[in-house]
Amino acid sequence: MYASRTTQLIVGIFGVMGILALAILSLRLGRVSLFPVPSYTIYANFDNVAGLKTNDAIEIAGVKVGKVSSISLNRERAKVQMEINTGVPIDDEAIAAIKTSGIIGDKYVSIALGGGDKDLKDGETLRMTQSAFVLEDAIGQLINSSGSSGSSSGGGGASPSAKATATMTPKTGTKPNP
Repeated sequence: MYASRTTQLIVGIFGVMGILALAILSLRLGRVSLFPVPSYTIYANFDNVAGLKTNDAIEIAGVKVGKVSSISLNRERAKVQMEINTGVPIDDEAIAAIKTSGIIGDKYVSIALGGGDKDLKDGETLRMTQSAFVLEDAIGQLINSSGSSGSSSGGGGASPSAKATATMTPKTGTKPNP
């Protein structure tokens, strides 16, 4: 038995609505904008961008004002190209820092406005930056520093600076810790 024309029409409408909903969801999750916001481009150079990706947010005081449009290598430093929404002035003494939302969340660029007199124009570069905090590096330094204090031999994997400080003790009549 065949369905009536009205039933076929209703099923067709729901099918088209489902496809449109999936298309909108895909665009949202992919962070694709059909109508881009007018913006201008500025640059910042970082020593380490650890985990920052294109399309990550740029925030001022917790408010999204743009996005990272590209990341490249420029003379052993990471050059980040940022698209800032038109109408958001950023002065020449602003500080760009790479931050993490939550403990292990996404990275974003936080801009702290300075007291500069001149606003950056399209294509100019922020001079003051603060690189990303890398949790793995901090844990590695903590493990190395705690491992060197309990070592009894001079070798033991401690860093040269840790060995130097362990052997340089004032002469107070007490023996240094091995």
